[in-house]
Amino acid sequence: MQKHQNALKTIKVASGQIQSVAKMIEEDRYCMDISMQIQATISLLKKAQATIIGDHLNTCVVESIEQNDANLKVEEINTLIKAILK
Repeated sequence: MQKHQNALKTIKVASGQIQSVAKMIEEDRYCMDISMQIQATISLLKKAQATIIGDHLNTCVVESIEQNDANLKVEEINTLIKAILK
């Protein structure tokens, strides 16, 4: 399976929801309905981000540990921490 495939599927669903939100706005739909769709899209994007970070843990961080390179381990963990804190 290709790396990040699950995240890509989620992103594609979110992309469809964004299109739907744009159409709702163009149709002057009820504000709270639009807001709920935006929130659903945000949730999908967060899910995709969590998947990407999980993939990073299971590949890049594991590789740095397997290579027994202390500097690389620290660098990968710092990259992970920065991503989580954003």
